[in-house]
Amino acid sequence: MAGFTIAQLEAIETAIAGGTLKVRYADKEVTFHSLNELRELRAEMREELRANGMLDGAPNRGVPTVTSYCRD
Repeated sequence: MAGFTIAQLEAIETAIAGGTLKVRYADKEVTFHSLNELRELRAEMREELRANGMLDGAPNRGVPTVTSYCRD
């Protein structure tokens, strides 16, 4: 078990979203070979974090919002 953290997962997700291969978290910096490598690691990290109860089973789709409508 690698012992991934939520902070590491967030750093990977930020790199993927930005299209960069360099990931920084805490006092470490890692450069990956491809975005596919980052995506594979993200999947592994999510799986481990879910198995350890640190991440819920639902995909992260951003901040939930509530919309209401009023008929006048």
